[in-house]
Amino acid sequence: MSEMDRRSFLRTSAVGLAAAAVYVEVPTLARAEVSGPLIPLSRRPPNYESVRSTFTTRITPLERFYLRHHFDAATVDAKAWRLEVKGLVEKPLSLSLADLEAMPQTTVEAVLQCAGNGRGLMDPRVPGVQWRFGAMGNARWTGVRLADVLARAQPKEGAAFVKYHGAERPTLTTTPPFIRAIPMAKALHPDTLVALKMNERPLAPGHGAPARIAVPGWVADDWVKYPVELEVRADEPPDFYYAVAYRFPTTPGPPGAAIPTEQTRPMTALPVKSLIGSLEPGQALRAGKHDVVGVAFSGDRGIARVDVSVDGGATWREAALEGPSTPYGFRVFRLPWKAEPGKHVVLARATDGAGAVQPETPVWNPAGYLYNAIDRVDVEVRS
Repeated sequence: MSEMDRRSFLRTSAVGLAAAAVYVEVPTLARAEVSGPLIPLSRRPPNYESVRSTFTTRITPLERFYLRHHFDAATVDAKAWRLEVKGLVEKPLSLSLADLEAMPQTTVEAVLQCAGNGRGLMDPRVPGVQWRFGAMGNARWTGVRLADVLARAQPKEGAAFVKYHGAERPTLTTTPPFIRAIPMAKALHPDTLVALKMNERPLAPGHGAPARIAVPGWVADDWVKYPVELEVRADEPPDFYYAVAYRFPTTPGPPGAAIPTEQTRPMTALPVKSLIGSLEPGQALRAGKHDVVGVAFSGDRGIARVDVSVDGGATWREAALEGPSTPYGFRVFRLPWKAEPGKHVVLARATDGAGAVQPETPVWNPAGYLYNAIDRVDVEVRS
C-alpha cells in the first residue's frame, strides 16, 4: 500500500482510528501470538480479530491468526497434561502428550472460523463479540486422528456422540463450563484430529497448547482448546453451550424475531463465503492496474468459482482461482482490474463445489451466527 493510500485508509476506513489494528500484547498469552497486526475486540477474555489485509494468502500466518477465548486463556503444564477418555467405552484412557506424539500423525489443511464471524455486520444488531470479518484463518493442522484415539478406548455398542471440554475455566462459578459434542460419525472421520501442531509448529497457548480438537469443515465452536476429557455417550449432552447456546434456527424468522431454543439445532458445516483482502473500506487508490485478491471457502465442499464486480453488482467477472483445490481450506482468487477514477463498490461472490452461492443478505438470527453475505468494499479511485 502506498503512503497516500495508507493515510487515506487511516482517515476513512471503518477499521481506522476508532478500532485501529494494533500490535498488541496480552500477559496471559505468549508474546509472539499477539505481536502481529490484530484488532482487539476484548482483552479479557482475549479476543483479537485479524485485519482484512491478512486474507490474500492460502495459509494464514500464525502471527496474523485471530484469537478467540470464552474465558481467560488457560495455562497448561504440557508434562502434567492428560487427555482422559471415558464414558461408553471398554477401556478408559489417560493419554499424555508423549502418548499422542508417539501415535501416527496426519496433517489436514482447514479453515478455522468462529460461528460469530460477521456478527458485527448483522442488521438489526445482535449482542456478543462484534466480529466483522477477521475471526477466521486457514492453517495446516497436524496431530492424531480422533478415530485412532477412540479405537484404543473401544466404544461400546450404542455410542453416538463424543462430548468434550478443555482446561479453560470461567472466572465466575455461576458461569457454565464450555462443553461441546459432535456425532460419532464426525468424530470417526479420518480428518477429525487431536491437533498438536499448527503450520508445522507446536500449538501456542492462545491456540490451545498442548492440543486442541480439530473438526475440519465445521464451526470453530467444536474446535475446543486444551481438551482434558472426552466422554463417549449414547445421547446428546444437556450442557448449556451445547443444548442452549451455539445453536442455529431450524427455520429462521424475520430480522429481530426471537427464536425458541426448541426451534434451533447445533451448528455444523460452514457455509460458502468469500472475503476481499487486497482492498480496505474507504481506501483511496490511484487510477490504473490493480488486482482484486481475496479468499473463499465452504465447509467441506471446496470452491468452484468466485465472481467479482467493481460496479456494485451491475456486471460480474469470474476471477482466477489460485493453487490446488482443497475441501476445507482457503482458495485464493484474483481479478485484474483497470481502475478508472470515481467511486467504486467492489463485490465478491463465491460458489462452492455443491453449487451453493453466497447470498446478497445473511440469514439473520438472534446470536449473529454464520454470516456469509456477499463481501462489499467501497473505494475511491483518484487520477
